[in-house]
Amino acid sequence: MNKFSVSSKMHLFIIISAIFVAIGLAVGLVCQFIGGGFFGSGAGFASYKAVTVEYSMPTTAEEVQEICEDAFSANGVDYYSVQTAENSGGDEVEYRFVVSTDTEALKSAAESINSRVGIESDLLGFASYSEYNGEFGGTVDMMYAGIAVAAAVVFQFIYFAIRYKFTMAIAAFVADLHNLLIFYALLAITRVQVSVSVVALSVLVVLLTMICCGILFGKMRKSFRQDSYKAMSSFEQVDAALREGFKPVTLINVILASAFVLVLIFSLFAGAGIYGLFMPCACGIIAAAACQYGSLFFMPAVYSRLKLRADNRAAKKASKYSGAKKAAKVAE
Repeated sequence: MNKFSVSSKMHLFIIISAIFVAIGLAVGLVCQFIGGGFFGSGAGFASYKAVTVEYSMPTTAEEVQEICEDAFSANGVDYYSVQTAENSGGDEVEYRFVVSTDTEALKSAAESINSRVGIESDLLGFASYSEYNGEFGGTVDMMYAGIAVAAAVVFQFIYFAIRYKFTMAIAAFVADLHNLLIFYALLAITRVQVSVSVVALSVLVVLLTMICCGILFGKMRKSFRQDSYKAMSSFEQVDAALREGFKPVTLINVILASAFVLVLIFSLFAGAGIYGLFMPCACGIIAAAACQYGSLFFMPAVYSRLKLRADNRAAKKASKYSGAKKAAKVAE
């Protein structure tokens, strides 16, 4: 770790990040036109066909299920999910089918069910066929995602500008944008099924970046008390702070990723539905990986250049001030 240095490798990390983003963009665009979405749509945004049965007379769910099973079997269709609900008007059950299921067969099944649960039957209900075209990234989703992420980024920028330095705030802002791009690129590449919870995970990326950057900047500010540190060049100062902050930042990201893995394992052994948990947990692991790379490699390399320019400007101002002071003394 004594020879660990990233300050002079900014162009390398820019190339690596650009490759990841380009691959993610390419995969996303191909899937957008061929696979039906830039990201892999989760269950909450998947398109499906449905047969909905509503009935108001008291009966058991098994009776309705038997009627529906007979109709589906007679028409050769299989559902993948059942949703039930209760309201003041009675009970409702919705059978969901994949979009490739034959429409005429589903309509025929709905008519068959309707003939047995309709108003002429004892159940006083009806059955209907419908289609749902799901799409993640609609106007409402993008609006809330944009507001949440933008608010987190602005808060972080203001916090770093006040607590640390303006150059550090800029570096953290660049790290936010970079880590979000890497996060979305990895989502597109891995085709992890996403839902509205990806908005919360996007904010998690920003907050995790804030924590990681705060650790590194805190190490640097603490080291400024040492004369030996002040004598170092800008790149050496950044590398020294990075060497001290590498382990705690890595530990945070590893703990976060491990927590998501443990949630999946525990839910699997507990017999819980792992499908609904897989998306947020997988995205959480991807978020930790994006922040690990962006906060420990990309951000320090970018900040070292910003710091070098700021130090050079400060040195020039100090030189001019010193020269003007000497000239004033000579004039006296």
